[in-house]
Parts: sequence; C-alpha cells; structure tokens
Amino acid sequence: MKRKAAIILVWSSWALLSSGQTLDKLTFEGGGGISFPVGSAKDRLNTGYNFLLGAGWKFTPEIAGLLEFQYDHFSLTNSALQTFNQPDGFNRFWSLTLNPRYYIHPKSKLSGYGTAGYGLYSRTLAFTDPSQAVGYCDPYYGYCSSTGAPIIAEFTNYKGGFNVGGGVTYAWGESGFKFVSDVRYNRFLSHANNEFITLSFGILF
Repeated sequence: MKRKAAIILVWSSWALLSSGQTLDKLTFEGGGGISFPVGSAKDRLNTGYNFLLGAGWKFTPEIAGLLEFQYDHFSLTNSALQTFNQPDGFNRFWSLTLNPRYYIHPKSKLSGYGTAGYGLYSRTLAFTDPSQAVGYCDPYYGYCSSTGAPIIAEFTNYKGGFNVGGGVTYAWGESGFKFVSDVRYNRFLSHANNEFITLSFGILF
C-alpha cells in the first residue's frame, strides 16, 4: 500500500505539470523529524521518527492544496511488550491526506501557515525477535552486517484519520525554495488511542 500511495503522489504531480498551467503554481515539500505519542499512546509507544512528502497547487499566494504522504515509526515500550508477551516490536503508520493550506505573509522572507487534512491512515503492529537476527562478515573486505530482527507476527488495519497544525518558513534567497519547520497533531480514528504529534524540518517550494 505504501508503494501505491507513492505512485498516486507522483501521478498527481505529473498531472499538474501536464495541465498546461504555469509552473509557478506547483508546490512540493519534503522533510522528516521526530514523532511524539500523546495521551494513553505514550504507554505503548516510544518517541519515534517520521518523514513527509507532498505535492500540490497554489491557487493564490495565500491558499494552496496538497496531497501529502506521511510515514511514522515507533518502537514499543517495555510495558507494552510485557503485556503482549513479546521480545520486541514496533508500530508504524502511513497516511495519504488532502491538506488545504493557508499562508500568512507568503511573500515575506519569514512566513507561516496553518493546515488541516483528512484521508486514509494505515497502522501496523509488528513483533520481532532479536535472537533470530543473523550476522555475517565479508572475508575479503572485512565488512560485517546483520539481517536484523525478523518479524514474527504482523497486524495491519486501515481507517480514516486527520492531522492539523502549522509551520514556519524561511525563504532561501530568490530561488523559490524555503526552509520549513512543521508541527502536526495526527489521529488514527479507531477505538484505541492512536494519536501523536510530529515535529518535522525540510524544504518547501
């Protein structure tokens, strides 16, 4: 499903480029950072990491619409592993959302924006066994590596979800590129508490 989401994002960007409109209407973004579980999710999930890709259209200097793909990864807490009686594991989320965005002072060197979006969220709970990891070394180069802990059980479900937040941008000269810091509240809509806050840093065009 992650591959399908990425294909949809690329296809949407290509459709915008081939529409005959001027390229200055096209916008895209990329970044990554830290993900913090909140609420009761903190009892199950450790602080994790994220990355974000997005592409869309600037309807006016202040208003844009983006299709965003986000991936978040969290290891499980010791208490969660004891509850599941498993040696190790993780939770991963990915989402594909439509996010309108409103910019404040978009032509200034320092500007900000607010955004909110809704779409498809995927959640995977996986358990791993580090004792089954296999190490090996290349006798010629002396390079050693490991296969990593194999997944011994995995459960995935799909639900709707939303995110809401905003960011600050800083223009990089006259190139059209901007450095961006972004904060979002994310919620996977299920009976369990699956909510987290992301802090990301990246590039916006």
